Amino acid sequence: MKILGIFLIIQGVWSSDLAVEYQSQCAFKGTSVTIPCSYSHPHGNRVTLVTWYRGEPLPGGWAGYTFINSTSMKGHFQYLGDTSGSCTLRINGLLDSDQAGYFVILKTNDKDFTSPHITLTVQDPGITAVVPTVVKERDMVRLICKSKCIGYPPANVVLWSRDGKAVASPTFQAGLDDAGSYQCAWEGLQSNTVTLDVQYLPRNTTVWVEPQGELLKGNSVNLTCSSAANPPVHNYTWWWYSGTAPPPASSMLDLIGTGQVLHLASLVTSQTGYYLCQATNTLGESNSSALLQIKGTTLGRASIFIRSGVVVTVLVALTVLVCFCSRKQPKTKENQHSMATSSPIGRSLNSSTNPDPDSMYANVHMSSLPNRSLTPPQVLNDVHTHDSGQERDFGETDL
Repeated sequence: MKILGIFLIIQGVWSSDLAVEYQSQCAFKGTSVTIPCSYSHPHGNRVTLVTWYRGEPLPGGWAGYTFINSTSMKGHFQYLGDTSGSCTLRINGLLDSDQAGYFVILKTNDKDFTSPHITLTVQDPGITAVVPTVVKERDMVRLICKSKCIGYPPANVVLWSRDGKAVASPTFQAGLDDAGSYQCAWEGLQSNTVTLDVQYLPRNTTVWVEPQGELLKGNSVNLTCSSAANPPVHNYTWWWYSGTAPPPASSMLDLIGTGQVLHLASLVTSQTGYYLCQATNTLGESNSSALLQIKGTTLGRASIFIRSGVVVTVLVALTVLVCFCSRKQPKTKENQHSMATSSPIGRSLNSSTNPDPDSMYANVHMSSLPNRSLTPPQVLNDVHTHDSGQERDFGETDL
């Protein structure tokens, strides 16, 4: 108890010529830690013994302090100092119980001195990846690996990976390919996984027209707008400009609808014009347009050709049939009788003694031709796509 009494009396009271220098430490459980320690003493004094103590610091004293350089702890604790200025201590195979307060008592030829205590913190091994979870495209990103004990290891000794592949630098400008799961590694330790989400304004906006083909008066058509975006597009807006030339100014555009699909029923020729879709998310907007040309329902040249072809086909078929029947007409009654009994056509033609020429044509039947729908190439011209940021309004869109 003599030593404790001395400690309580002189704690924090130092001669101007005597001092102990050391710092609190943090280390991983199961590893070894070295606590550098040095001291100085007044001229004329000589240090005869340096002793380390461990315990729980309490206001006004200590609880459960022990001599850590005693024989029973040899091997776990190693005193690496001497009696000429060094008081360094090494602790091997750290245990949870090693987390405590530590102080040094210097015994000189004159009196004993007790140093202020330091703290050793013992942590489970581990490091943490500090990664921003959400960034915008082209933002600067800095990846940080944090240790529970030492804080931030030097960046040049930390290894980073994204989705299992090495990352060249922990600092970069975010692109779409940089999205993924990140981990850091240091001195055999692997961190947790942190996901980086790279957001961007709408892009690759496209207008699709269905059905494809020539658009005639009275038909219906669907215009579908698609766009890639993160976060997803939350609003599709449709604008229209009459005419086959791009609008000279955005003020001439008319708002005609919202939603990803624009349905136009019972088309009329006055609906010919540019149809523009504006896709918008929280970061900005992107545009795409398509030109629709609505034609009247008058017969086109193709329809005339088809009808003419049908007439010619029927006339040729009738001519061939008449010639065929004329060649097969019998010259004698015996031949007539023979042909009537052997051919369905012969029996039909000889149903009376003097066949009526009209009855011969009455047996010719023309099967109705199947209806054909013409689908000329789609009239969809001048598809334009424009991307812009939040700071750009619709009026700056080039169509």
